Amino acid sequence: MRKKYVYLAGPIEGCNDDEINEWRDYAKREFVDNIIGINPYRAESNSDLPESKKRVVMKNYMDVTSCDLILAYLPKQMNDRRPSYGTVCEIAWGYSLQKPIVIVSDDEEVHKHPLLYTAGAHFTDLYDGADYINVLLGEYDALH
Repeated sequence: MRKKYVYLAGPIEGCNDDEINEWRDYAKREFVDNIIGINPYRAESNSDLPESKKRVVMKNYMDVTSCDLILAYLPKQMNDRRPSYGTVCEIAWGYSLQKPIVIVSDDEEVHKHPLLYTAGAHFTDLYDGADYINVLLGEYDALH
């Protein structure tokens, strides 16, 4: 069974560990067996040193470059607190690399934004987004 990789883009800056990981863990559980969710938070550093931040950006860009699809989660509650600039950059990187992008948000403004609207498939519920990804990337046998 060929493995497929989904980059799990979403808010990190200004979020606690539960906000960062709960939705990512949920998405990974919903994916069929051949789909691997890539959590960009796996190698984050608490350091504010410029070199540490550069390393995070390079790692995230390399992950986006090598993944099969990007799942971007932009919940309104977190967007209202602080826009997820990194996630928008990752969506733009994926779009420029012609990666399929699935955007999940309960914020209708996210779905209306011209860049985000044209970037990919849109859902308001994470379950529906994961199901769409399973159809796109799942093994044919795994879906029957």
